[in-house]
Amino acid sequence: MTQTSDNGRTAPYWDPYDHAIRKSPYDAWRRLRDEAPVYRNERYGFYALSRFDDVLAASIDHATFSSAYGITLDNIGTKPEHPIMIMMDPPDHDLLRKVVSALFTPRAMLRLEERVRELCRGYLDPFVGSGGFDYVRDFGMRLPVMVISSLLGFPEEDHDQLREWSDALLHREEGREGPTDEGVEAQKQAWGYYWDAIQARRKDPRDDMVSHILAAEYDAPDGERRTLTDVEAMAMISLISAAGNETVARHLGWVAVVYATWPGERRKLVENPSLVPNAVEELLRFEAPSPTQGRYVMRDVEMHGTVIPAGATMALLTGSAGRDERHYPDPDRFDVERKLDRHVTLGYGAHYCLGAALARLEGRVALEETLKRFPEWDVDRERVMLVETNTVRGPATCPIRF
Repeated sequence: MTQTSDNGRTAPYWDPYDHAIRKSPYDAWRRLRDEAPVYRNERYGFYALSRFDDVLAASIDHATFSSAYGITLDNIGTKPEHPIMIMMDPPDHDLLRKVVSALFTPRAMLRLEERVRELCRGYLDPFVGSGGFDYVRDFGMRLPVMVISSLLGFPEEDHDQLREWSDALLHREEGREGPTDEGVEAQKQAWGYYWDAIQARRKDPRDDMVSHILAAEYDAPDGERRTLTDVEAMAMISLISAAGNETVARHLGWVAVVYATWPGERRKLVENPSLVPNAVEELLRFEAPSPTQGRYVMRDVEMHGTVIPAGATMALLTGSAGRDERHYPDPDRFDVERKLDRHVTLGYGAHYCLGAALARLEGRVALEETLKRFPEWDVDRERVMLVETNTVRGPATCPIRF
């Protein structure tokens, strides 16, 4: 579908439910940045911001661009009865965030490094000398669910099921808003699993993240100091499980695709591994695993000569912001030595990604261990398939050859 402007030219168009656009959104994003920095999609009834400065400003301004009415374009409008932390604004958001923030500090995550490295070795070593494997299905989507589910305290035999539920919940069919029937059922199954885990930890606490979440005290909005209810704890655990799985899996999928596309940059890392941490940031900028954030507009606000009315749905295109030439010189060039001041891929302000330190750790260690074993590879591009969602973006399959 296209839109036509008043002068007869084809107007910029971006559709989060169009698989062709999702596969290669860069031209659409560029036209939005250049011609429609405040974009209006009439078909689905939302606005979008695509420039770096605008996305950054809106991410910080939670009083105007609220998360409390939903965070994906297909569910914004009504405050949920039992919101998860990511669907709250300060001060309520900040109170809940303190319950888990100490579990995700950079120092706490560094203590996991050897375990993450051990998992990488276990997944990658069997493919040395094999000639190739599916980097996503055999590694990229297995590592993060193993890490986050182990932290939460879920047994290894359940990890694949948890990932499948998460995938089903996020899946979107082309041209359709909202989850599929399978996604709705997956959410019910996952919630039942988390509920059972909570009841088990209430009776028999363990040294795992679920038990720590249940034991943590915080100052509730009513001034009472208390622990989380079972419903609040289930929402928190559901958020941590899904977020820690999907975004890192998509990021690792882009490792396979982007470094095959830019072998010279890959060679730099093989020759100088000290560049890897910066390379992780550059890949986050270049291919955002979560390129679209939804917000609810709380008041009339004017941007670029357009009045965005209170009650509107707003998309913050973090993926487009990472390609904005107004902030990044030559943004469509992947450069592991790029001097990055910041990016918005992991959010900004109150909703900065809680698991950012863990995501960076997994990205860095996975890249280091991959390059040690496979310094060169090609991608079978005909067989690369992207996930079909309106929130995360990245390969669901990526066969590589070496």
